Amino acid sequence: MSTILDALKQHNTDADGPPATAHADSVLATLARGRRQQKGDVSIRMLLVYGASAVLIGFLGLSGVIYFLAPADAPRPVAQTAAARPLPAPKAPVSQAPSPPPVAAPRQPAPKPAPPPPDVVPPRPASIARATAAPKRAVESPAATARAPQPQTPPVAATVPPPQPIAPNHFALAVYNQRIANYGEALAHYNALLAQNDSAEVHNNIGLIDIEQARIDDAVREYQRAIAMDPKYVKAHNNLGVAYMRLNRVADAAAEFGVALSLEPRNVESIVNLALLRKAAGRPAEARDLLRRAVSIDPSSAGSHYNLAVLADETGDRASAVEHYRAFLRYGTVSHAELVAAVRARIAALTST
Repeated sequence: MSTILDALKQHNTDADGPPATAHADSVLATLARGRRQQKGDVSIRMLLVYGASAVLIGFLGLSGVIYFLAPADAPRPVAQTAAARPLPAPKAPVSQAPSPPPVAAPRQPAPKPAPPPPDVVPPRPASIARATAAPKRAVESPAATARAPQPQTPPVAATVPPPQPIAPNHFALAVYNQRIANYGEALAHYNALLAQNDSAEVHNNIGLIDIEQARIDDAVREYQRAIAMDPKYVKAHNNLGVAYMRLNRVADAAAEFGVALSLEPRNVESIVNLALLRKAAGRPAEARDLLRRAVSIDPSSAGSHYNLAVLADETGDRASAVEHYRAFLRYGTVSHAELVAAVRARIAALTST
């Protein structure tokens, strides 16, 4: 239609004839107006259709993209049934409130070891006519009684006074010097102890030193002081009896041995000493019974075996003498080394004939 209109216009312009009539112009105008109106209506509808189609296609395309790109749906949790649901555990009955957790006690410094109490000088198995003194217990060596190390204090800015010197252990030093027969030094330490505090044990040990140095009367006084302070001090009663034997006070000696045995019936030293008194009084059978009692209480008593051997040897019982002499060598070789050679010689003499 547009081509026809353009051709008609060109024909009217180029023709040599008269200009177009009014009727022709109106026809042309009508045709042109109808063309413009038809063209405008078609464009609006098409635009609406195209727009709706584009929106629909875009929505469908976007939905398809989301459908293909979205992950698979997670399985829905299945609700438990009442039968499969676990029951809560029953609470244990509470009998009492729980105790609080233990609290570690603060560490305390270890106490210093106390020095061992002194005892009497070890017994010396004398012959049938001599008494024996009660043995004394082992004494710590000087290394064991050395000063204990003091705890170090943290440094401070102010001046610290020098540490005070530690007082010497007079008791341990006295016993040690007494063991090595350094009696002067031992007495000095014992006297230092007595200046601080009177002690029955110290008096007993001083009496032993007096016995070793043949000061029998001084020994008696020391033992009596010890007994006055402690009437149940068995070793002081036994040692006082030995001092009375040295002074030939037989009745007093027997009384002291009796007191010791009444306080301690199994005291081997007092039994042996009482047996020696019975032998000196001319009652060897009682002496033998007492010595056998001492051996039954302490089979390792070297003094008991020695005095039984001497008693058997004097009464002509060679077999018993050899038996107890050998027992003495088994138990008393170290503690009574001064008698070992004589005992071996006597065993050889008794077994050679």
